[in-house]
Amino acid sequence: MSDFFQVRDDGLFIAPGVLASAGGCLQAIDQLFAAGFYLSGLNYSQLCHYAYDFDPANVGSAPPQRIAQSILPFPEERRSLYRGVSEVEGGAEYLFEQIYLTQSVEVPVYGKDQAGHDIIVGSREEVYTAPTQLQFDELVAYLWQQGVRFGLNEAAIGDILAQRKTGRYRIASPRPPVPGVDAGVKEQTTAMHRDDHPRTLADGRVDLTQFQNRYPQIKANTVLLMKTPCIPGRPGRAIDGGLISAAEARDFELDTLGGTGTEVRIDKDGNECIVAVNDGFLNIDSATNQISVVDKIINRDGVSVRTTGDLALQGDEYEEHGEVQERRTVTGKNLTMFNNVYGTVRSTGGRILLKENLVGGVLLNDAGPISVEGLVSNAQVRAEHGEITLNRAENALVIARKVRIAEASCCVILAEDVDIERAMGCAIAAKQLHIGKAGARANQETAISILLPDLSGFTRKLEALQKQEQDCLQKIEIMQKARAALAETEELKRYFGLAARLKKGELQLSAEQQASWKRMSEQLAPKLKQLSQLNAGLKSLQDAQSAIGTQTAELDAAREAAEAGIRCKLEELTGETIVRALTLPVEAPALAALPLDKLRARLRTSDAQTVQLFADHEGCFTWRYTTRRAN
Repeated sequence: MSDFFQVRDDGLFIAPGVLASAGGCLQAIDQLFAAGFYLSGLNYSQLCHYAYDFDPANVGSAPPQRIAQSILPFPEERRSLYRGVSEVEGGAEYLFEQIYLTQSVEVPVYGKDQAGHDIIVGSREEVYTAPTQLQFDELVAYLWQQGVRFGLNEAAIGDILAQRKTGRYRIASPRPPVPGVDAGVKEQTTAMHRDDHPRTLADGRVDLTQFQNRYPQIKANTVLLMKTPCIPGRPGRAIDGGLISAAEARDFELDTLGGTGTEVRIDKDGNECIVAVNDGFLNIDSATNQISVVDKIINRDGVSVRTTGDLALQGDEYEEHGEVQERRTVTGKNLTMFNNVYGTVRSTGGRILLKENLVGGVLLNDAGPISVEGLVSNAQVRAEHGEITLNRAENALVIARKVRIAEASCCVILAEDVDIERAMGCAIAAKQLHIGKAGARANQETAISILLPDLSGFTRKLEALQKQEQDCLQKIEIMQKARAALAETEELKRYFGLAARLKKGELQLSAEQQASWKRMSEQLAPKLKQLSQLNAGLKSLQDAQSAIGTQTAELDAAREAAEAGIRCKLEELTGETIVRALTLPVEAPALAALPLDKLRARLRTSDAQTVQLFADHEGCFTWRYTTRRAN
């Protein structure tokens, strides 16, 4: 008997403090059952614990634990009552049936003595069979020898035996493994979440085309995520006592999830956390799962009714990696679009950069440049105070201060400065124009309008200034004569002479002379006042004359600027091309304000406001505007 077993009057105990490992108990039980014994009054769960799950490191001062009432022999006639088991789905089934126990007994043989009394004269052996019942404790010992050493359902077997059920029942099942829990992250702030409810406007109405808060803003030192540690799995146990491996828990380094604008910190409880180190917009990269806090908004889902609705962005920079769908609008600053645009993109400041195509959509920039690296087709591009750079444009409206296009076909283009490598079938209006190759497209010639200034407005303004200046000079002359006549009177000349000597200290007045000087000043006060008014009026007229001179100079400079740099250069003609000079009256509506159809018609029409400069289908053309030609 192993030393960790203790046999007492009240049962068989195991001393945990003596048991070195689960393997020791398993070996002892193995030997016990193999020697033909079984454990009566068995605590099956305790037996399995000490045979398989015992950990001596966690014993401490645990008292002995009772596992059975006693150790009894397992006689062969009882052992023969038990049948083999069937393995099913990792467990075991047993066929319960009515059983009988055959026993041999010595029966006395009676005879008569001489007196005629019954006496035992011998014995004989008789065999008889009687119904009997299986016992759980014996079944454990028997099945142990059959390889079923773990997972018996004691309650179910006890119920079957108690009710004398017959039939095939599942009596043992493996203990499934408990998979490990992977390390993860837990959100620590609601600021990370978008609000995709329809946006409520200032007047209380609801805008169904916009979300309430599509791009959350994060403050510095906000705790974003906390790492939850991995929890190791626990192996299972097969019915033969063997281990069933559990799936390993996966771990990761939290800093692999921290992107730009974040860092990993340890909180007061020892948890690893990702914390924002600056103010910015939350960005989660779906490809790498990195979370960043950046000074620009990055969207990868596209702009549509389903994903974002219309966007009115508050940040200084925005990147869109998905498509902008039709009838959707994106408004913001410094917009970079990495995919096709079919809707409207408007910048209220900074640039617009489109990496792909603009098809049927609109690009607007209130005060900055626009650049499109792909195709612009059946679309509008407007940057009336900035520069537009396009790679290829077809059937597009392009309006800007300066336009640069590699290839334009059937477009309407309006700008002060236009530079096109190849233009086919376009209607173009510009003050400065350069085209590498120009020609027709689909029987539609390229029509070029060189915008000339309407100098009549300058002439009218200049004539009005000249008239104002003449009137001013006449008034100055009149006032100067009146002032001279007043100042030359004998009284004032004498007064001013004395006043000058008094101011220089050349003359000292007695009390009587001071009284006389005061009377003189009072007598001449009306004339002195009149003279002062004449001087003030003369100063005002001289200032007005100076202002007129400044306005005249500014008007001359503006006229020179309006006339400067007007030129046209067509390096090579490959089809029908016509060049006209177009002078629009000052009161006429601006070309940029015309609808597309009217603008196209205006640039292809010859009338009193146009002068044809050139028309041909081959060769080249160079022209520069001068005042002499204009006159």
